[in-house]
Amino acid sequence: MDMTPYVEMAKSLGFENSILMPKMFQMIVDADEAKIVLAASPPKTVEELAAETGFTSDRAQDLLDQLFIKGLIYKSKKPDATRYYKFRSYIQFHDGTVLTPGISQEYLDLWKEFEKTEMAALRDSVKEIERRQGMRVVPVNVIVEAQKEVMAPDDVVKMIDDADKIVVTNCSCRVIHGITDVPLEVCMQMNKAADYALDRGTGRELTKQEAMEMLKMCEDEGLIHCVDNKRDLGYLICNCDGVGCGNWGGNKGYAKTFTAPSRFKADVKMESCSLCEACLDRCFFDAISMTGEDDAAVIDPVKCMGCGVCIPVCEDDAISMKEIQPVEFIPV
Repeated sequence: MDMTPYVEMAKSLGFENSILMPKMFQMIVDADEAKIVLAASPPKTVEELAAETGFTSDRAQDLLDQLFIKGLIYKSKKPDATRYYKFRSYIQFHDGTVLTPGISQEYLDLWKEFEKTEMAALRDSVKEIERRQGMRVVPVNVIVEAQKEVMAPDDVVKMIDDADKIVVTNCSCRVIHGITDVPLEVCMQMNKAADYALDRGTGRELTKQEAMEMLKMCEDEGLIHCVDNKRDLGYLICNCDGVGCGNWGGNKGYAKTFTAPSRFKADVKMESCSLCEACLDRCFFDAISMTGEDDAAVIDPVKCMGCGVCIPVCEDDAISMKEIQPVEFIPV
């Protein structure tokens, strides 16, 4: 089989040297579908795609419908027409395809192999392509002191409160790695992203009360809130674990390459610390050590990502979050 279309798809994501990624595309996309995917950049109407690929409009529409369910084609609905476009980022490719209803275990196993054997070697090129982290950590729902000039609060509760529609899907990273010791269905999407998940059949709608309860459950589980690295927080709340999460690149020392820390750091009031060490087990980033005054907990500000998951387990209320610097957002 001609692998050229699949190599081109991988190349469009910056993985031109990957051996496994073209195989992933080949596994889920046939030759006709590949032709449509590559033609759908920039966005085009059904008629424009049919003319470019030589398919009839009906055939092009059928292929687009299949590719939408597979997470490789997206829709842009405008008053004049609906236009279709190919996935634009690694995250879209990852999350969209992994959550495809009925996706095979063989495909998920190939993802695991890719992450284990190629991702580390390709990190430098991915970092160069991304140029800035696409996601950022936000603190758990705790009271924080923010500078007055900061325009948007890092508040996932406000995201829920402001949303018109909320949907929850499975975490694509945990689906790939088969992680079962933390909740699976915790990836929350709002508004347009919620509509997308419902249209594909990959999510279920939540009430705001259900969403608030889910946030609290995630915090109790020690999961880390991550959102789009944009000033308006975006349409997605990932609740990330410390093992299989792609936001960390499988490496706690590598976490800041894909994910920006919050603008807060944990701070310990040493005289209140009872030396229970509960916070040590909670911190995925190894940012806490019992090396403070009288062996109290102390925070390493370089390693701390500002997630705040250490706070709920501190029965002494010795840990708080303090703002240290504004975060560098990706321009909208």
